[in-house]
Amino acid sequence: MSFDPDWLALRAPADAAARAPEPLARLEEWAAGRPLRVVDLGCGTGATHRALAGRLPGARWTLVDSDPDLLALAAETGAEIRRLDLARDAEDAVAEADLVTASALFDLASGDWIARLAAALPPHAALYAALTYDGRETWRPAHPAEPAALAAFHAHQRGPKGLGDGPALGPEATAALAAALADRRLLVAPSPWRLTAADRPLIEALAEGCAEAVSETGALDPETLADWRDARRAAATAEIGHLDLLALPA
Repeated sequence: MSFDPDWLALRAPADAAARAPEPLARLEEWAAGRPLRVVDLGCGTGATHRALAGRLPGARWTLVDSDPDLLALAAETGAEIRRLDLARDAEDAVAEADLVTASALFDLASGDWIARLAAALPPHAALYAALTYDGRETWRPAHPAEPAALAAFHAHQRGPKGLGDGPALGPEATAALAAALADRRLLVAPSPWRLTAADRPLIEALAEGCAEAVSETGALDPETLADWRDARRAAATAEIGHLDLLALPA
């Protein structure tokens, strides 16, 4: 499981604008005065570190990913980097952490992987999981094929993504994570992308990527698929639902 650095750079402004303020404020309040060891899972190029480092002064960060090219870019943050197969060694990654962070990761994970990670989280540690896709999308103007296409996209999302055994949870990931961490203090808040014409490159990239996924399901005939893709590319606005979850020690 890896991502194109260009895609990560394209989505970065939307991610930064979408992060829900209340979990961030609660995390900052909890972390005040603590000498934190922070482990960021699936760090990519270091976006979570860039979003949180100023809120967590003095924290020692370890950015974890399996992709050496992304880790080379993440190293530019000045944080420690660690190459690790998260599918196999997630428990090892979080064993010494005081805070575990991740962005846009858990919807790619299977239920067993989420359960393993939650069980391995030290009792004193917190977890901040941001920008987990929740399945809600509103495109304006809407194409008639939108409901069928979105259902097909969700079905594709639930295919195996390599992060744990079995299918990825996709839009159900935050609910599974909350259930696995039910013994902690939880806060879940929406963090949708709200895209306008100013975000045209991201809208177009989303349209193309989603159309490719839907095409693999065979749910739409080629003509309808192409028409739906073009409507998305030309959309005036799009809202893509995500959820941010903060789990603090009980």
